[in-house]
Order: sequence, then C-alpha cells, then structure tokens
Amino acid sequence: MSISLRSIYKNVINNRDLHNSIPDFLNITTDIYNTTATVRLALDYYIFYEKYLDEKDNWDGQLHEFTKSINSLISEAVVLRSNIKETENYVSLADGIRRNITERMELLSSYADTFEVYEYAINRVEYRFKDFEELEDDEEFAREVLRYIFEEEDNVIINDRIKDIIGQLPVRIAKKKYFDYIMGSLGELVGAQRDIFESYIYMIRSRAMLDITEEKKDMFPSLWEKKEKLERLNFKDINKEQYEDAELLIREALVYLETEITAYYSLIEIVNELYALLICCPYICTETLEDKELKEAADKIISSVNTAFLTDRQEEPSKELVDSLGVLEGYQEDMEHDLISIDDALYHIDSNHRIVADSLGKQKMLDALLLCKNLLSGSHFVDLEKTISDEVIDMEGLKKEVDKLIMELTDRFKSTDRMITRAIMANTMELMPVYFNTHTEVMEYVLYSLNRCTDIAEKYASMEIIQGFMEA
Repeated sequence: MSISLRSIYKNVINNRDLHNSIPDFLNITTDIYNTTATVRLALDYYIFYEKYLDEKDNWDGQLHEFTKSINSLISEAVVLRSNIKETENYVSLADGIRRNITERMELLSSYADTFEVYEYAINRVEYRFKDFEELEDDEEFAREVLRYIFEEEDNVIINDRIKDIIGQLPVRIAKKKYFDYIMGSLGELVGAQRDIFESYIYMIRSRAMLDITEEKKDMFPSLWEKKEKLERLNFKDINKEQYEDAELLIREALVYLETEITAYYSLIEIVNELYALLICCPYICTETLEDKELKEAADKIISSVNTAFLTDRQEEPSKELVDSLGVLEGYQEDMEHDLISIDDALYHIDSNHRIVADSLGKQKMLDALLLCKNLLSGSHFVDLEKTISDEVIDMEGLKKEVDKLIMELTDRFKSTDRMITRAIMANTMELMPVYFNTHTEVMEYVLYSLNRCTDIAEKYASMEIIQGFMEA
C-alpha cells in the first residue's frame, strides 16, 4: 500500500478529516478498481480464448451466443473506446448478459444436483449385476465408521465426516422422521441471519430436484430429455440393459454439465471484470505511471484476443503479447492485501458515513464502487441488487418456510420412485447441521441404517463407497 493511500485509509477508518479523506479515498479506489478490473480482464480473456479453441466444438449454441455478445461489447467499449456517453448503455448491456448467464448457471447447478441424485440411485443397484464379496458385519463396520469420524479432534472435521457418512448410508427412515430431521436441523438456525437460512433452503430445494420445472425445459433440452428418461425408471425391477443405459446417460450428462459449468464460470469472470471496468470509467481522475504501464499492457492483450475472436484467426502468441503478459505478472498477488483494506474502508464509509459522502456529492460514485467491490469479489454470481441485511430468522418465520418446503417435498415424493426418494433424503440430510449430540447417537444411526437395509446390493454399494473415502 502506498504511503498516501495508507494515510487516507487510516483517516477513513479512524473517522478523521472525512470531508477531505472520503473524496480522496474514493478517487484512489476508483483507479485501483479500474486497473484491477482491466488486468484481470486481460488475463482471464486470454485464458478463455485458449479454452475456447480447445472446447468450442462441445459447447451449446447459447454459450457461443454469449461469447459473441461479450466479444462485440469488448470491441466497442474497450478496444475501440467509443464515445464516453455510451458508457451507460454498455453497462446496461453487460448487466443484461450477466443476468442471462446467472440464470442459466443456476439451472445448470440444479441439473448437476439432479443427476447426482440419479447417480446415487444407479450406484445402489450396480451390484445386482456384478459379483461382490461377502458383506462385513454391520456392527464391526459401524465401529470402523465411528473411529474414522472421531479420530480427529477438530469439530468442523468431525461434523463434515458425519455429513459425508449420512450422505452415503442406506436411508431407511420414514418420511415423517425425515421431515422431523429437517425441522430439527433447520431449527438450529433460529437467530441466524435470514440470508444464511435462505441459502440452506435454496440448496435443499436444488438437491431435492424442486427447481427444474416444465417452463425451463427449453433452456437445456438435452438435459431435460435425459432427466425425463431417468424419471421413468423403475429401480425395483430394473434389468441389466436398463442399468447400463442409465449409467451411460448419467455419465454423458455429467460430462456435458462439467463442460458447460466450466465455460460459464469463465464467462462470468470476464463479464464481471468488464462490468466493473465500465462502471469506473466516468469517475477516473488520476493515473500513476505504474497504472499507465499496466493498462497499456492489458489493453494490448485485450485487443489482440478480441481481434483473434472476431476474425476467427488462430495464431501463436506474438512476442509483444507475451511481453505484455509478463508486465501483468504478479500484480494481483501484490494488490491482494491492498484490496482487502480498500474493501473494508469502503464498507466502513457506506455503513457509517453515508450522510457525509452524500453531502459531498459522492453518492453515485460510492454506489458505483460498492458495485465494483461485489463484481471483483470471489462471489462470481453474487446478486447485485440484494442489499446487505442484519435481519435474523425467528421461529415463526422459520416454521413457515420449512412447512412450505416439507409440503413441496411431500408432493415430490408422491410421484417419485422409492430409490430416488431415498437418494433425495440422503443428499439433503448431508447438507443439514449435524443433529447428533453424542458418539452413541451416531453409532445408533449407522447401525440402524445398515440393519434395516435388506437390499444387499444397495447395502454393499453404500459400504464400499464409505470405505473408499475412509481410506482416501
């Protein structure tokens, strides 16, 4: 951190000379955010182009459309540097692209959870069609599990291991007991921030396949078709041919999902950086020699990659491009601590000195920088419109939301194969806060699950999977 920035930062944090310190801090922050966004965009855009060359033939049409839109926007707004008056329009275009990418990514995440449920189920019938060794004694295996869970003293590790085990054990509890677990576990969140509670509900809904609805089927038609085929399976009477077809279908879906999700992560990084860069443009007032050198190198990279995209020309990187990449090397690591401090001071101004900032005519600038802070954070898909709230969830509000969730799960289970119902239970219970209080309760649950499972193939598969990650 430079001497001038450190001095201004201390003034802001210690509430000194705010009428001078706040404008100075916001000006410096604008330059740093703009430089950071430009450098990151150059590096990520270059990496994305390399991925594009390797994987573009496996992408769906919408990914190509997003890539085309982003390249066009970068060409106009960054490479050609069109009229500054157009910046607001460019920001609007970036925001629209970001919303569409986020919507598709959320659905891809739900599909990933859905096919994980079917993978769980298909793994449980695998040994109906394969030879396997004699099963280990239930009680001895339960002791091994208990030793594995509690061999560490760290409660976080212990809880994570309990969740892992629960997620793989045969599920043999009644639906009412399962719903009691949901209410009991989520009840532990009374008094927590509402955002945390809503995140748990969202994850449970996704793992329970509640968010992939008929009206979304055209967004990823190949995944919808695969899901529909799997829904028609009768796991109780499944034969070897159906098993093998389902296994192949799930494998294809997971490969497709990995390709798409990886590409969308790369796209959202580029869009966020472009968005942040554009938001800063109207407020840039100073530029150090170091910033100028970094931006010139970044601009050369962005221009070169953009030209390659638009002309569909594949060439080896030029010496000038390689040299420019060298100029940017190490910048992000060097700025990591400074960015943490800047984010902290920006939050401090917003929380404690919003009135002062507004009185200085810096309201729009502060809002723009707060938006940049979110865009350049590690949360790529953060909701930009969601305001930070200290609201906590009370028992009445929690019960209302959990009752609604249980009602939807009840409807889902009515039309779902029993094996899929069990898979949903296992995958969602794995998410919940640990509801065991003693070693004995854990031991009893493991033994109960094993003792009650009369499907030998399912039991063997579960034990094998658990043994695998206990030995990892």
